[in-house]
Amino acid sequence: MTIGLTLYDVLGISNTATTEDVRKAYKLKALETHPDKLEPTADERERKAAEGKFRNVCDAFEVLSDPKKRKAYDDRIQMARMNKKAWDEEKERRSKEREEWARQAKERSEARMKERAQLYDDIRKAKEEKALYAAVVDRLYQELRDRNPEWEIRRKQALQRKAMSEKGQMPRRAQSY
Repeated sequence: MTIGLTLYDVLGISNTATTEDVRKAYKLKALETHPDKLEPTADERERKAAEGKFRNVCDAFEVLSDPKKRKAYDDRIQMARMNKKAWDEEKERRSKEREEWARQAKERSEARMKERAQLYDDIRKAKEEKALYAAVVDRLYQELRDRNPEWEIRRKQALQRKAMSEKGQMPRRAQSY
């Protein structure tokens, strides 16, 4: 938020200028900006711009040449500067809040990423342990089958019966009389 061009800037004087300084600056600026000073070949846009500048010079002189209007104007400028300072302080405070929020959000995101990495690591370890356990069990069964070959025959028969029962084809048992 900027205060912008002041009436003092329009006349090219400081805010401590005397009433006589205001009058002299007005005369110089009025001569510089008067629309009648334009070339006869000036287009409508240039004429409107010159009229606007001249109007600004006249308005500045009207306010700054009258002590009461000048005091009221100076008070408004001072208030605007104070508001700008308050605005800048508020903007700075909000900027710091945003930076803190962004820092905290980044920390939370990093913490979530670490938690996910830990979860994935735990899942990977569990799968490795499961695979290791399965390998140990398979090795144990293989050793048992190697020592007792009839276990393998019985296992195959049990699997065959299970498959047939799932299909609804139960084998007939030999009837003993």
